[in-house]
Amino acid sequence: MEFVSDILIVEDELLIAETIHDILLHAGYKNIRMVVSVEEATKEIEERKPDLVLSDIELGQAKNGIDLATLLHTKYFIPFIFITSHKSAEIIDRAKHTHPNAYIVKPFKNEDLLIAIELAIFNSSEKNETPKEEETLVVKEGRALIKLPCSHILWLEASGNYTLINLVSGKRRVIRDALSEFEKQLNASLFIRIHKSHIVNKAFVTEIHAQKVFVNGLELPIGRTYQADVHSFFGKQFS
Repeated sequence: MEFVSDILIVEDELLIAETIHDILLHAGYKNIRMVVSVEEATKEIEERKPDLVLSDIELGQAKNGIDLATLLHTKYFIPFIFITSHKSAEIIDRAKHTHPNAYIVKPFKNEDLLIAIELAIFNSSEKNETPKEEETLVVKEGRALIKLPCSHILWLEASGNYTLINLVSGKRRVIRDALSEFEKQLNASLFIRIHKSHIVNKAFVTEIHAQKVFVNGLELPIGRTYQADVHSFFGKQFS
């Protein structure tokens, strides 16, 4: 426990948040912060990267704990635990695809929470000791070659002879190369083509419909040619 310096609680029910806070405080954890939304959590994470995040799934906002978990797993690489009243198979299935370190159902015992926290931090520290080399996409800008971490890419979009690479940061790189050339480079286990003009990062797909998907909250069309492959893959993830 001594190597844990900062825990962030994301819970919109103040009484529950304060209860968790008091449990952690009495157990010896010192730096404990509380926020009520994904937006507040993101700001806190950007300013002071916590060692662990405890998040409810339903936060009474447009964005929920699963949206936050996607960012924690793919962008911030911070261990997190879901604490929620949801027991439905559908919610648990959606939650598990964000790779939480634990899933605790309310009401819970104090010791269950503390054990889950210790295991989450221990398992996370073991992973950090043997980090894997992150996959990258090499792009050419002018005379420079640039490596873009694949975890920073939301989707790639064709625009004539150019490709627009949309990043998690909100920025966009414009590369003078056809989308088909990037498709040859991209790892098929990480990316999928959903349209003649779009290749998306599978990790950021949060919703799928008959003719469209949502990537990090933004709607993109599914081309008729690609519908079978897209639904075949994501049907397993969202069913």
